Amino acid sequence: MNGQQNHVLKMLDEIAAKEVELATEALARAMKEVKEAQSKFDMLMDYRKGYLDNLSSSLAKGMNAEAYQNFQNFLKKLDHAISGQKEVVTYAEQHVKVSRALWQESQRKKRSYDVLIERADKRAEKVEQKKDQKMMDEFATRITRNRHK
Repeated sequence: MNGQQNHVLKMLDEIAAKEVELATEALARAMKEVKEAQSKFDMLMDYRKGYLDNLSSSLAKGMNAEAYQNFQNFLKKLDHAISGQKEVVTYAEQHVKVSRALWQESQRKKRSYDVLIERADKRAEKVEQKKDQKMMDEFATRITRNRHK
């Protein structure tokens, strides 16, 4: 492989390395989004459980219809918020899947360039070894000729 082709491969390899870096950062951000979204979802679920425990306690002590209706209305709003947060979690998980696929693709591309560069280097090394061997053979031939004269 000539120097120009080798230079192009190394430049493509550097670009691929940058893509891997960017994809890694994007995947990390997506995973952080999932963790944060799941944390908010868990917090809402814990809050709902505490709210229901509070409702049970209030019902046991006795509660008027208006207070009960207020509890029910708030519970509906809380359930709506939980449902919305579950959608956020699902969306974030999908984002992780997409980001992971892009990361894997960038890794594959980078490895492909690494293999091509390695092969090119091996071919160049073989060519260099053949040149060296040819020079050694020519040198040995000259020495042998000079001895026979």
